[in-house]
Amino acid sequence: MQLHGKVAVVTGASSGIGEATAQVLARAGMTVVAVARREERLRALAAEETGIEVYPADVTDDAQVLGLAEHVKEQQGECHVLVNNAGAIINQRFASWDDVADVARLMDLNFMGVVRCMGAFADLLAASAPSRVINVASVAGKLAAGEPGYTASKFAVVGFTEAVGLDWPRRGVTVSQVNPGFIRTEGFTQKRFAGTPLERLVGNPDMVADAIVAVARSGARERTVPRWYRPAVALRHIAAPLYWAGIGRMR
Repeated sequence: MQLHGKVAVVTGASSGIGEATAQVLARAGMTVVAVARREERLRALAAEETGIEVYPADVTDDAQVLGLAEHVKEQQGECHVLVNNAGAIINQRFASWDDVADVARLMDLNFMGVVRCMGAFADLLAASAPSRVINVASVAGKLAAGEPGYTASKFAVVGFTEAVGLDWPRRGVTVSQVNPGFIRTEGFTQKRFAGTPLERLVGNPDMVADAIVAVARSGARERTVPRWYRPAVALRHIAAPLYWAGIGRMR
């Protein structure tokens, strides 16, 4: 799919992967509606990059998500690429009832935020076909190597993406997942790897943004970034005992 002259919506665009993705899509000639809660950060982004429009919204709020979709329909008339990137992490293990609320909050943002946006934009995406949905999941959604609440939310994103991705192509909409490994961002500082051999495995937001743009063009179902995480994902399925032995030593 050619991107120039098309319309994209990017959630979680005020920093990190979302910010980098909005920039790269705009540079590819797209009109990008940048979405996040932090309006001042969005406006700073739009001031730096032509082609970016600002829409402050919280993807955990049904009315705000529906309002976003209606705004894009009224102002742009089309949506060719929807990038569901908004998300967060809580760095803690699941130990007791005290942790239940945190898991619920992560599911509402990381997973239900994707569901809300896909539901709100479904008809507009179909009317704009050929079009793309690109959900930013995680390698943690493949390997169960992260914190439980975050991992569960990303497993849910992966499963939902794959299931809906079997149906929506009939409407001209491909549904894809981009699975980042450890990426250094404002919300994911990756400080624990500083000065260790694993530091070289940490990527940057531009790597993920480039992968998202490649998927927007090609319609590929899945990308893992950085690429060196792919063998771990394969090992999980073809040699499970080796995988569990290795991941157990890392915990």
